[in-house]
Amino acid sequence: MIQYAEIAFDLPILEDTFTYEVPPDTKVGMRVEAKLRGRKEEGIILSLHHNEPSYEVLQVDKVVDKTPVINGEQIELAYWVKDQYLASLGECIHKMIPAGRRHSKVKLTEDVIPSEPFSLNEEQKKAYQNIKADFGKDSIHLLFGITGSGKTEVYLHLIRDILQNSNKGVLLLVPEIGLTYHIIRKLEAVFPGQIALLHSALKVSERFKAYTDLLQGKKRIAVGTRSAVFAPVSNLGLVIIDEEHDGSFKEHSTPRYHARQVALQRCRQNKAVLVLGSATPSLEVYHLAKTGKIGLQVLTKRPGSAKPPTVRIEENKKDARLIGSELTFAIKQRLDKKEQVILLLNRRGYSPLLYSEKEKTYIPCPNCTSHLCYHKKGTVICHLCGFSDSLQRLETKLGEKLVMMGTGTQKLEEFLLETFPGAKVERLDQDSIQDKSVLTDVIGRLVEGEIDILTGTQMISKGLDAARVTLVGVLNAGIGLGLPDFRAGERVFSLLTQVAGRAGRSDLAGEVLIETNTVDHPIIRMALDQDYIRFYESEIKTREELFYPPFSRLIRILSRSKDETISVQTIEAVNQVLKKYLPEPNTIILGPAPCPFYKIDANFRNHILIKTTVQNKWREILKKEIRTLKLSKNVYLELDFDPLDLV
Repeated sequence: MIQYAEIAFDLPILEDTFTYEVPPDTKVGMRVEAKLRGRKEEGIILSLHHNEPSYEVLQVDKVVDKTPVINGEQIELAYWVKDQYLASLGECIHKMIPAGRRHSKVKLTEDVIPSEPFSLNEEQKKAYQNIKADFGKDSIHLLFGITGSGKTEVYLHLIRDILQNSNKGVLLLVPEIGLTYHIIRKLEAVFPGQIALLHSALKVSERFKAYTDLLQGKKRIAVGTRSAVFAPVSNLGLVIIDEEHDGSFKEHSTPRYHARQVALQRCRQNKAVLVLGSATPSLEVYHLAKTGKIGLQVLTKRPGSAKPPTVRIEENKKDARLIGSELTFAIKQRLDKKEQVILLLNRRGYSPLLYSEKEKTYIPCPNCTSHLCYHKKGTVICHLCGFSDSLQRLETKLGEKLVMMGTGTQKLEEFLLETFPGAKVERLDQDSIQDKSVLTDVIGRLVEGEIDILTGTQMISKGLDAARVTLVGVLNAGIGLGLPDFRAGERVFSLLTQVAGRAGRSDLAGEVLIETNTVDHPIIRMALDQDYIRFYESEIKTREELFYPPFSRLIRILSRSKDETISVQTIEAVNQVLKKYLPEPNTIILGPAPCPFYKIDANFRNHILIKTTVQNKWREILKKEIRTLKLSKNVYLELDFDPLDLV
């Protein structure tokens, strides 16, 4: 009897599956190659049957896998993701598996000395026991602890409990693998041979090996970044999202999922516990905890003799110095004591902005509503779209010598090497870590005490745990406060609090020096005091007045096209459809309007923002009316549910 398969393709199409004839020994969850609309495409088999269709059916060209690469739970989850984010089923399925083919066995991590988790203090023990009491039911807990309060130890005890007392598995999500070096080492030491690492810095073969070990039940703990939320952990019992506030948990390509929402759905499917850990939780999550909708476990002190750092503020003086005198003196003191320093500067590049004295303006990118930045090798780059040119060619074209204004991480690194000639200085930003292994190497050397000063952009604010870092300096602390985004203040507060938390994580006293030209800004002041509660209480009032999350859910609809007229016409057509359903008492629609960054990579961008308490109602309207709109092939329409980025 002929066997037929329903196959989903990784394409932005409305149809869920297409029917093909497949060989007799084919199984659900295998990948195949088949012709679709005249082109060879890769698809995944979602079901098998013997119902002969009434039309001519093609045979698949090739079965790619010997055994399935996804399981039934993942298929069920893909249908949920499709409905939640209005993506195609194939796009959702293909997000779940590592790209590429299987290869031979690979070693994933270096050898570590086996150890036990540290014993917990009273606060940690109470949090651990409260969360453990919910094992076996789908529940959510916020583990809200100041930086350095030992959240990782609570995670380790929870994981050990699950592994020892059940046959369940664990999923731990982190924002950036390279920056959570200490967590990975502790996990490998406490649970040797049980960790499957899943992240983009691994070779395809390494990722597939880890993925297959989970699929076959050989390993019970998955650790990874955002997309690891789809990992095939058997019999999931516990999901932990460390630094849950971090924006990297939101995907910016279709399907535009948030790992927290997908994790919650998996916990519902498996009756598992979801633990969200952060010193600066997202306002939405803290509000849920504060109003009793999810569990709240609080850690208020650092374990042992470690104390929170002292935090001071210094006003930026308008002089030629890259670093203020107080901070320069403090760095020298720490280096003399053989202690380590972290300097955060929220800019990449050498001397970022190029200024035209003739036009009295910064030089814009030709493809974006953004400015060009100078990088040391004589190139100018746009950090939005990647456009690059040589400075010499640009100056010839403009007929003037351009002035460089501001300080970037490259220039800061150069200044530090000149000012502290004996110091070992390293820089971490997107330019310096084109190869992801560099990140892990630098963090490893920092932890081992081989680096005196680490400087970089906001990536160094996440998760770093180095015992000899006693001074953290923040330059241009106010950058980001002026962005036209209601979350701008939350991001700056979180960044400053998190980076301050990298200092004094052992017996050595820590100090934080914040340099800013907005010393009296309330966000800077609250970050200075490390006072999340006060920040929440002031911010939540504004959110309620303006009907922003957590008092509403957002949907952003964005049209982008290289043809400005088409972009505008498309967003207007969407607006005409939406207007049919207004007025709606639980909804406010803003726009259509140009995006704050109107042009990126030569694409003109316009958007509409829906603020609503009935997101599911609008999801159905968008599914029925907007996804089926006949659009120009020269425009792309993004539908983003619960967007984090509004610029």
